[in-house]
Amino acid sequence: MPAPQAAAPPPPPGHYAAAGRPFFRPPGDYPAAPPPPGRPFSRPPAPGPAPPPGRSRPHPGPDPAPDAGAGRPGPRSEPPPPDRPGPGPALLPAPQRRRPSSALASCLAATAFLVLSAGGAGAALFLLFRPRAPDIAVSAVRLPAFAAANGTVAFTFQQTAAVRNPNRSPLAHFDSSLRVAYAGGELGAVYIPAGRIDGGRTKDMSASFDVPAIPVAPQPQPQQVGVGGAVAAQDDQQQQAPPAVIEVDSLLVVKGRVTVLRVLTHHVQAAKVCRVGVSPVDGRVVGFRC
Repeated sequence: MPAPQAAAPPPPPGHYAAAGRPFFRPPGDYPAAPPPPGRPFSRPPAPGPAPPPGRSRPHPGPDPAPDAGAGRPGPRSEPPPPDRPGPGPALLPAPQRRRPSSALASCLAATAFLVLSAGGAGAALFLLFRPRAPDIAVSAVRLPAFAAANGTVAFTFQQTAAVRNPNRSPLAHFDSSLRVAYAGGELGAVYIPAGRIDGGRTKDMSASFDVPAIPVAPQPQPQQVGVGGAVAAQDDQQQQAPPAVIEVDSLLVVKGRVTVLRVLTHHVQAAKVCRVGVSPVDGRVVGFRC
C-alpha cells in the first residue's frame, strides 16, 4: 500500500489565475457575472454617442417582466438606438415686402367714384336750380305834382317797374328801395314794402315820394343883332331863361333771397338805373332811358 503523500504547502496570500489561464487577460475576455435570481441575463448596452449639450439621454423603459422560466437566461434585449443629434436653431424667414392691399385700393376707387358722382349731381342741380337775380323793366315814370317858382322846381316822383323772378323757387324780396338824384346830389329815397314773387312770375312794383324845391340852373338868352351889324341889347341886364329839360337820375334796387331745393338759401340782388327828362315849365316827362 503506497505511503500517503504529504500535502502541498498552501500558496502565499494574493490573487492567482486559474489553472491553464494567463494572469493578465485582454479586455472583454472576463466571464460575465451571473444574473441575479429572477432576472434574465442581458448584455450591457454598447456605449452610444454622447448626447449634445443641454440634452439628456432618454431613460430606457422598464425591464421586461420575468417569464415563467425564471433562473434560465432569457432572450437578449436589443440595445436602445443611439440618440440622434437634435435639430439646429430654427432659421427665420427673410422679411418680404408687403404688397399694397387690394382692399385699400378698392376703397379708394369707390371713394373717388362717389366724390365724382356727387360733384356731377351737384353741378347738374346747380345748373338746373341755380339762383338768378330778378329782371327789372321800368314801365312808367310820372310826376303827379309839379310846381316851379323863382328858379326852383318841386315835384312828386313816381316810378313803376315790372320785376320778374326767373327762378323755379319763390323770391322773397326785402330792403328794396328807389332813389332819385339831380346834378350829382341825392334828392330823396323811399323803401319798397317786402313781398313775395313766385317762380317764373312777374310783379309790378311802384314807388313815389315828394322831392323838395330844388334850384334850376338858368340858360342864357341868345343876343339880338340889329340892322347894319350893330349889337343892341334888349335890356341893360341880360335876361336868362330856364333850361329846356331837367335830367333826373333814378336808381331802383331789388334785394331778396331764393331757397333752392327747400334747403339752400341764396341772396340775390338787382338794380336798374334810369335817366328821366322833365320839362321845367309844366313838369311833363319828356322821356327816359334805362
